[in-house]
Amino acid sequence: MMKHPVHILLVDDDSYIRTMYADYLGKHGFDVTTEGSATSALGHLLNGEKFDLVITDIMMAKMDGWEFLKTIRKGLRLDDATLPVIVISAFESDTLEAKALGEGANGSFIKGGSPLEDLLRQVRIQTGQERCGYSDV
Repeated sequence: MMKHPVHILLVDDDSYIRTMYADYLGKHGFDVTTEGSATSALGHLLNGEKFDLVITDIMMAKMDGWEFLKTIRKGLRLDDATLPVIVISAFESDTLEAKALGEGANGSFIKGGSPLEDLLRQVRIQTGQERCGYSDV
């Protein structure tokens, strides 16, 4: 039985980042839909498109990634509260991961500060393709 490909919604206002991440994830078997703004990405969710994961930049015009995350978590659909979200930022911060988790994200990633393999691993963990590696002690 063939499983459906994992469908990712990737949101970033930087077209270079969108293309690079979409190509990288696509080469690893993921189906990636890209958008340059949170408001455009929100349209996909409001139209009932199903995604297995959202990756969103934080710093964007009109609606930033934090507001987009809050909008997703408000429950646009019944399953939005469980839709995994990874936030990405170009700015390194000691508190990014803590803030991301506190705001309802499932993970965070520093653009340019971490290898793409780290993002791939998070994507695989959040979509159930890989275990996080913690033991159940």
